Amino acid sequence: MYELKKINVIHKSKYNQLDIEKIELDSVVVFDVYIQKNNQYAIIIKVGTLITDKLYALIQKQSKIFISSADEKNQTFTCKNLRYFIKHNKISSKNSLKLIYDINTKMFLHYLKSKTHIINIKCVENIVDSIIFLINNNANYLKNTLEYFPPEYTLANHSLHVAIYSITLGSILNFDDEKLKQLGSAGLLHDVGLKKIDEEIRNKNNKLTLAELDTVHQHSLFSVDIIKYNLVSDPDIIDAVMHHHENYDGSGYPDGLDATKISDLASILSISDVFDALTNDRPYRDKLSTFDALNLMLKDSEMINKFNRNYIKLFLRSLI
Repeated sequence: MYELKKINVIHKSKYNQLDIEKIELDSVVVFDVYIQKNNQYAIIIKVGTLITDKLYALIQKQSKIFISSADEKNQTFTCKNLRYFIKHNKISSKNSLKLIYDINTKMFLHYLKSKTHIINIKCVENIVDSIIFLINNNANYLKNTLEYFPPEYTLANHSLHVAIYSITLGSILNFDDEKLKQLGSAGLLHDVGLKKIDEEIRNKNNKLTLAELDTVHQHSLFSVDIIKYNLVSDPDIIDAVMHHHENYDGSGYPDGLDATKISDLASILSISDVFDALTNDRPYRDKLSTFDALNLMLKDSEMINKFNRNYIKLFLRSLI
């Protein structure tokens, strides 16, 4: 369902010829690419490499390029093999992030086009497992990749950012993998209910009317309805999605919970959600730097009592 274009192969014995024209600029190759010299095969592009202008020009100059027959099964990169590919191939943090973005974007595009609100929950799980693996094996993964987060504030990008931020903070708090999976899944799914809200309201440049604001505040409930429709039954995930807009001072929605009643998962999602909103350009304001956004959340008179301050401080330390 989320397959990239398959490369044409001319079968030989150990190495198979590729159709050069099928390798695309700005794509990430999911196999080693070889050239032939004096009956020997040499790698010119390693697996996981992003095809830049320079590499694309290099490929176009070759008369023939090849793939190992053992790697032919990896020609098609899908959500299904994302986790396997990331775990078993040595690729840079930047390129692993790009692979996750590509898969996540396609998953959300499919969801947004679905008239029945179908979400590929297995794909959600594979994306979350991949993020957990990367962070577990590199405590600085977010710090090393933050500059590569795309600036476009879309539902797909925002949801992925919230998942990555939340898993990072959960890892700092020594959550086990099962709790990290709950946290990451809630992060990816927390705003799916926005699909039910009119696009004109979601993208409005000026202040919302009270009626429009009330409509937007329904999106947490819509998100819960949609994930239940997709057979997500984990009560911790449902609670985090439902209450990611609750505030420690009781001023949030939909239930006006205070610090004593907000779960750890919902508290972390709330921080991640607001942080991503502040660090991206929005129709009504310019983005803030990482430090300025977290400093605002800690000190601004309107935000100072809304979050778990210890969690924000831990998150800030992980990024500076």
